Amino acid sequence: MNTRNAATLVPATAALLHPGLIRIISEIDDNGPLHRHLLSRTLTGLSPWQRRQASAVGRALGLLAASSDDGIPSLDLTPAGEALAEVYDTAARWARTHHHPSDVSDFVTRVQATLTLLGSAPTGADQDQELDYESLHRPRTALTSWIRAHGATLAAQLTGASRDETELAA
Repeated sequence: MNTRNAATLVPATAALLHPGLIRIISEIDDNGPLHRHLLSRTLTGLSPWQRRQASAVGRALGLLAASSDDGIPSLDLTPAGEALAEVYDTAARWARTHHHPSDVSDFVTRVQATLTLLGSAPTGADQDQELDYESLHRPRTALTSWIRAHGATLAAQLTGASRDETELAA
């Protein structure tokens, strides 16, 4: 990976690692629009604050949009959110195949671990000898493609007013 791509991947992966954001995007991708009043039942294990943060960060980054599903206020994915769900799925598949970070990791942990690897361009001395970094090609390509297609919006949001919101979520 060249230095320019590595410099782009680091802030992008940091913004996309929020566990609540991963869960909300994946849930909507798998099951369709998410009724707001069902957030607590659907996203168990997240505090009310974490759910609000994930929703706010997703909207601020242009990944989630408010919608109405049969008159019920809902959250839905934007095109950028739909594409990000594919990145998350690709990252989780890679992690599951390579038993990273462990054999019994959950979806969120797998996504976070893979994106963290992508965001830290390892040098020879830093490489985990058990991981084949060349095999990260598919998740790296998925993330790089997503950044090319949606990175301008993400960059504007990361440097704009929503930066404080994103930092709070981290």
